[in-house]
Amino acid sequence: MRSGTRVAALPCRWHTAIFQWFAIALLCAVPGMPLLPARASGGEPARDLTFYVVSDTHYGLSPEGDKTLPLLVDKMNQLPGTAYPDAIGGTVAKPRGVVHLGDATNDGKKEQWAMFVRDYGLTGKDGRLHWPVYETYGNHDGGPKTPVRDGIRERNPQRVGLTAISSNGLHYCWNWDGILFVNLGIAPGSTTRPYDPEYSMEFLEEVLAKHARPGQPLILMHHFGFDKGHSLNWWPEERRTRYLELIKDRNVIAILHGHAHQPFIYQWEGIDIYHPPHFKQKDPKKNDGPVSHGFFVFRLTADELTVAERKTDDTWGMTSRKKFQAGPVTTTPATPTTRPKPSLP
Repeated sequence: MRSGTRVAALPCRWHTAIFQWFAIALLCAVPGMPLLPARASGGEPARDLTFYVVSDTHYGLSPEGDKTLPLLVDKMNQLPGTAYPDAIGGTVAKPRGVVHLGDATNDGKKEQWAMFVRDYGLTGKDGRLHWPVYETYGNHDGGPKTPVRDGIRERNPQRVGLTAISSNGLHYCWNWDGILFVNLGIAPGSTTRPYDPEYSMEFLEEVLAKHARPGQPLILMHHFGFDKGHSLNWWPEERRTRYLELIKDRNVIAILHGHAHQPFIYQWEGIDIYHPPHFKQKDPKKNDGPVSHGFFVFRLTADELTVAERKTDDTWGMTSRKKFQAGPVTTTPATPTTRPKPSLP
C-alpha cells in the first residue's frame, strides 16, 4: 500500500454483520454448540408462551372434592410433552405459570385457603404445583379482610415477576413476552356491597396509563364474566359499560373469567372471552360422588393464540385458535372446533 493511501472505515453496521456471520459459522462448525434463540422482526426473542388457566376449585365443598383437587394439580404437572389434539397440533410445552380465576375456596375459610396454598404454592417451588400461580378471588372466597383476600395481599410482594401491585395490595399485573396480564379481582369496579371489587377499576386505569404501551396485547382476568346464566346478575351493567370504555380502543386479545358452571369460549362486545372448566360433582345437591374438573392450556406465538381444554380424565375437550397482532389493530375472532354456547343478553 502506497504511503498516504487512506482506507475508508467500514460503517458500524458492517462490523456488526461480519461479527454475526462469523458467530453463526462458528456455531455451525462446533458439534453440540447450542444455537441462538429465534428472533422476531423487532429484535425481540420470538414468542412461544404456554400457560394454564383454572378456576372454581372450591376447596372445602366436599370430602371427595378435597381428595380430587390435588390430583388436578398433578395433571397440570404431568401434561408437558403430551400431544395436543389434532386441531392444535404439536406438543404441550412447560407453562410459564398457572392463572386461577377465583373461588379457590368454597366458603373463604382459613383452613380451605390453607389447602389451596398447600397445593398451588406461590413460586413453583413451595407447593405441589411445579410453576408459579397467579390467583384472584371470587364470591365464594369471602369479602374484604377475610383469609383469602388477606392471603393474596400477603403473597403479592413475593409473587414471581410482577410489574405493579395496586395501592391496596390486592390487584396486580405482569408481563410475559410482551403480553400484559392484568388481574382485576372479582370484577372491575370501585367499591360496593356485597362482592366488593376494592377499586380494581381504578387499578386498571392506572395500569393502562402507566404500563400498557400503545397497541400492546392485553389479557384481562376477573371472576365474574358476561354469560347470562351465571354472571350478568352478579355485577351491574354500569360497571360493564365503564369497563368497556376503558378497554375498547386497546388491543385486548382475551378476557378470562370464572364463575359460570361449564367451560365457554364466546365473545362480549367483539372481545374473545374464555371460561375454563368448573368443579363438577356427580350429585351436587348432596355434594357426593365423583368429582371432575379441568383447565385451559393457552399457547401464544408471535401472532397466534390457541386454547385447548384438558380434563381430569386425561382427554381433550374444546379447542380454538385465532390470529392477533402486537399493534393497535382488531384481532380476528377465535375459531372454535366444538364448544357450548353461553346464553348472552
